[in-house]
Amino acid sequence: MVKWMQLILEKVIDNTQNAFVPGRSIFDNILLVQEILSGYNQKHLPPRCTIKVDLQKAYDMVNWEYLLAVMKLFKFLTRFISWVEQCISTTYFSISLDGSIHGFFPSSRGLRQRDPISPYLFVLIMESLHHKSKTMQDANFKADIYSVTVLHEVLEEFRILSGLPANAQKSQILLSKAAEQHEQQIVNLLGFPRGTLPVRYLGILLITSKLSIADCAPLLQRIDSRIAGWIQANLSYAGRTQLIKSVINAIM
Repeated sequence: MVKWMQLILEKVIDNTQNAFVPGRSIFDNILLVQEILSGYNQKHLPPRCTIKVDLQKAYDMVNWEYLLAVMKLFKFLTRFISWVEQCISTTYFSISLDGSIHGFFPSSRGLRQRDPISPYLFVLIMESLHHKSKTMQDANFKADIYSVTVLHEVLEEFRILSGLPANAQKSQILLSKAAEQHEQQIVNLLGFPRGTLPVRYLGILLITSKLSIADCAPLLQRIDSRIAGWIQANLSYAGRTQLIKSVINAIM
C-alpha cells in the first residue's frame, strides 16, 4: 500500500507540497518561504502578511470520514479506499498503568504514529486545504482585513471538516512593515500572536535577506552530529550519500 501511495502522490499533490513525495525536496519549501519573506522590513513595498499555522495534535485528530472523502475526491480506487478504511478503523490501544498493560480501547479518529502509511494519508488531507486556498489566489489577496477574513473562514471550515484545529499558541502572524497598521485587527481576527523575524521553519531560521552559511549553521551542526557516529562504518560512497539523505529527511 505504501509503495502504491508513493507512486500516486506525485500525480495528485501540488508542487508546493514536498514532504513525503518521492522525487521532491523539502528544501524547496524553505527557499520558497525565504523568497516570500524577502523585503518584509521595507515600507515602500505592498503590505504583506504570512501566517505560520501549527496544527494541534495533527495525527491524533484526523476525521476518518473526511480522509476517505478526500481520497474519493482524488479518484482513488474504491478497493484501495476500503483497505485504508480497514487500516485506520480497526486500531485498538492499551495503556500502561503502574507497569501493567490494561485493556484494549477502540479509536474513533486519528492516524497511528509510526505507521508507514500515515504520513502519506496526512499529506492528502493537507492537499485538500491547499486546493481550498488555491481558490483565493485570484481574489487580489493582500494583507488587509478582507483577505484575512476569508483566510480565517477557510481555516475554520477545514477545522470543522477535518477535525484539525490550529494551535493558537504555536501559530504566528508575520507582518511586513507596510502591513503593521492592520496588526491589531489581524491578530484579533485570527487569534494568533504576532511573530518576529527570524522565525524557525523546518529547522532553518528565516530572515528577510538571503540565507548565509551562518544562518544554516545550527541545522548543519545537527546533521553533522547525527552522521558522526557512522564515520567509522565501512560504507561505500553511495551508502554514505544515502545515509546523509536519510539523516536530513529525519531532521527536517
